[in-house]
Amino acid sequence: MAALSASHHSEQSLQQFINQSPWDHRPIRERLLGRLVDAVKPEAWVISELAFPKHGRYSAAVHRQYVRAERRVSNCQLATVAVLATEEHSVPVNWRLVLPEPWRADEERRSRARMPAHELPRPYWQYQIETIDDMILDWGMAPAPVVVDAVQLATVDALLAGLTDRKLPYLVQVGPNVAVRYAPDRPRLAGGRPVMQPGVRPQPWRGTAGDLVHRLHDQPRSTVSWENQERVHRSQFLTAPIMPPGGETPAERSDPTETEHQLVVDWPFNKSRPRGFWITNLTDESLSYVVRLTRLPVKVHSRLESLASRFGLRDYEGRTFGGWHHHVTMVSAAYIYALLDSLRATNLA
Repeated sequence: MAALSASHHSEQSLQQFINQSPWDHRPIRERLLGRLVDAVKPEAWVISELAFPKHGRYSAAVHRQYVRAERRVSNCQLATVAVLATEEHSVPVNWRLVLPEPWRADEERRSRARMPAHELPRPYWQYQIETIDDMILDWGMAPAPVVVDAVQLATVDALLAGLTDRKLPYLVQVGPNVAVRYAPDRPRLAGGRPVMQPGVRPQPWRGTAGDLVHRLHDQPRSTVSWENQERVHRSQFLTAPIMPPGGETPAERSDPTETEHQLVVDWPFNKSRPRGFWITNLTDESLSYVVRLTRLPVKVHSRLESLASRFGLRDYEGRTFGGWHHHVTMVSAAYIYALLDSLRATNLA
């Protein structure tokens, strides 16, 4: 933008606009989301993660920390991002900068990064929920399943409970050690929801997802095919009904209409063990639809990396907390503009 301007002060002015100006990024993101969903209907909202490698220790929220998406430790800023996802597009629309614990009481770094007083470290899953809360409570987010890779998340139960409490449709990838409560042979209503008999409380089997799969290894599996990079892939999937996340059973909640949940397990042909576990409340959808959603996070991560190189996502040279939010908001705006312009040209062709 600065290069296209005739003024030699443009670069300095643009840097000040990004790093120093006090404008609020939130209404900009809301407006961008509104323009975007008018043109692109989301198949899912994927909560992803992106690392911003940094040298030094004074950029907002920088720390040597574990990057879940990359399975390694890096000196970086770490962000969670809500992405509008379809088979063709992945568009980042809302961001949170994860604040490491050492930043809680480091007044020197907080001051230099202009960190707001209310911005304090909190559990990682809470940042993920917050990106969705903005969009639901304030922006009128278009309904679509929320898809999250939580394999490396230490507190997956809190994330699942948060999504369940908000009555959101979701699909969350988990590890084999996540605790589940298997609920077989429960009477069903016509719509597939469990019937809770007065005075009768179900006694579900409790254990890990991996243990449950071992318990059900002789159960029939369904074969599902999907296309990826012009190739057709096929795998087997095992499904099992489980209780909703949380400390109470549906009977203890006195809610006979509690949405059923399922464990979905990807078990490739001729393999001795599964390669993926998901928990979902999308029990009224077909298995092929759910499997298609399981493939979106990988596509999203790859597309975000492409976006980063094309639109300078990691090129922010400032250090302030507000400046970082300005920068990622402007990158999202540039990408959304380019996407809408491309769609407009395609429609006119």
